[in-house]
Amino acid sequence: MALAELMFPGPLSEYLASREHHGDVSLLPTAAFFYGLRENEALPVDLAPGVRVIFEVEAIGEADESGMRTVMARVNGQLRPVDVRDRSAVSAVAEIERADPSNPGHVAAPVIGAVIIQVAAGEEVRAGEPVAVIEAMKMESTITAPIGGRVERVAVASGTRVERGDLLLVLAPADAST
Repeated sequence: MALAELMFPGPLSEYLASREHHGDVSLLPTAAFFYGLRENEALPVDLAPGVRVIFEVEAIGEADESGMRTVMARVNGQLRPVDVRDRSAVSAVAEIERADPSNPGHVAAPVIGAVIIQVAAGEEVRAGEPVAVIEAMKMESTITAPIGGRVERVAVASGTRVERGDLLLVLAPADAST
C-alpha cells in the first residue's frame, strides 16, 4: 500500500474512496460486476467462511419517464423489488443534482421516495427544524436541517421522486456574529 501511495497517489485515493463507498467488490465475479445478472441467473457470493448470499434476477420492468426500472430480485429466496436508474434509458425528466456530503449546508434525501418540501427559498431555519418529508412505501420520514441558516435554494419541487443522496435544498449557514 505504501508503494502504491508513493507511485500512484491519485488513483490510490480514488480506489480507496470507491471502496469506502461501495465496499469490497472483489467478491463479485468480473462478468457480474461489469454486466450485471440476466433474468433467471443466480449468483452465489461468499461474504465470509460459511456466509453465502444468493442473488437472482426474476424480472426487469420497463423504464419510466425518469429512467427508473423496477428489478424484481431474489436474495436468499426472498423476492424484493429494487428501483434502479437505467443510465442508458432516455429520461424525459431532468436529472436531479446530487448533494455534496462534505458541504454541511446541502440537505440530501436519506431514502428513495416522493419528497414534500416544507420551506421556501429565503426562509430562516434552525438546526433540527423539519424542512421536508419523504414518503416511501406508505411511510413518512421527516428530514431536518443539519445546520441553522437561511434556505439559499430549493433544488427539487414537492412531489418529485428522489433517490438517496439527491440534493433537496441548500442552506447558507447563519452568521455567527449576529
